[in-house]
Amino acid sequence: MILDIPVSAIMTEDVIVVGAGDELRDVANTFNNHGIRHAPVASRGRLVGMLSWIDLKKMPVSDADGMIKSNGKVLVGELMTHDPVSMQASDTIGELAEILSENEFHAVPVLDGERIVGIVSTTDLIRFFLERLS
Repeated sequence: MILDIPVSAIMTEDVIVVGAGDELRDVANTFNNHGIRHAPVASRGRLVGMLSWIDLKKMPVSDADGMIKSNGKVLVGELMTHDPVSMQASDTIGELAEILSENEFHAVPVLDGERIVGIVSTTDLIRFFLERLS
């Protein structure tokens, strides 16, 4: 059954991972330059958060002023979603569909053990189902 196919079959493998200590301005440029809307956030090689384009757009300038550290930078770790839901590469598309339909986020980092190996989004899932219907 198609719902039993692993998420690794539809995930984006060439995932851009950002650091919790990266400056938001630089990450916003990365999002723009690569045409991405979500990025897993890592610290010391481990998944610690997710950052989305919507997160970046939600931050009013006045909030940014309150978050600026003494070095004048706003960091990813201050805006990201902490402890995000993640999936193992062997988890199924059915499990992914359930997670995405029950939550208010649109992308899930994919892990192999603790290592980030990809990202899968609602767009990936819709595209997968549309290809099966054709």
